[in-house]
Amino acid sequence: MKYCILAAGQGSRLLREGEKASKPMVSILGKPMIERLARVLVECGAESIHIVTNPAMEDLNTHLAALRDSGELPIEFRPIISDNSFYSLSEAAAGIKGKFIALTVDAIFPTAEFKEYVRAVEAMPDREAIMALTRYVDDESPLYAKLSDDETEVVDYRYGGEPFPGTPIVSAGIYGISDAIMDAAQADGYPASTSDFQRILAVGDKVTVRPFVISKAFDVDHVSDRIKAEQFLAQHG
Repeated sequence: MKYCILAAGQGSRLLREGEKASKPMVSILGKPMIERLARVLVECGAESIHIVTNPAMEDLNTHLAALRDSGELPIEFRPIISDNSFYSLSEAAAGIKGKFIALTVDAIFPTAEFKEYVRAVEAMPDREAIMALTRYVDDESPLYAKLSDDETEVVDYRYGGEPFPGTPIVSAGIYGISDAIMDAAQADGYPASTSDFQRILAVGDKVTVRPFVISKAFDVDHVSDRIKAEQFLAQHG
């Protein structure tokens, strides 16, 4: 499986709270979160890992260059300037043919459940996407998902505000997609963000979006989230 990691954001909330390292270099269980995530993906059978970074994050780019040059991890990275998360995704995925999994650099999830998700993506038919969702809502502005009555499809998304009727379920920031899915999302215009990208796929008729529910997944947006992530991963991996 090929993977994309989106690490080109600013990490502004962590900076405001006094974190000196760039967000992808914040330590999780003794390793920078970007390295920890890459090692998890290798454990999950990564053939290659494609990363987009922020050119201003010198500590991150230096660290990734050292990991790449050591041959320890199958990574390649490219600094880009981006204020559009879908643009970051498209740049990370440039040149990839077939299926791949994209995720944000700060995604925290149980490794055993993620391995099941990888197997589901490997088996998904053409013109289908499998989006990871979680009923654990822990974000100031979550991307709520709406499921079909039989819960076999994602049929809509809503960013922030009120959840759809029923038990709230949100995007986990993990996307099982392909180059064909990327093309389908841009057929009628350029998505404004990864949230917009997911909604275009869900409400359109070109792609079937399947849900994969992870028991607990969240992002590291605040200093307190780092502590919570370490406690969670120590228990669940």
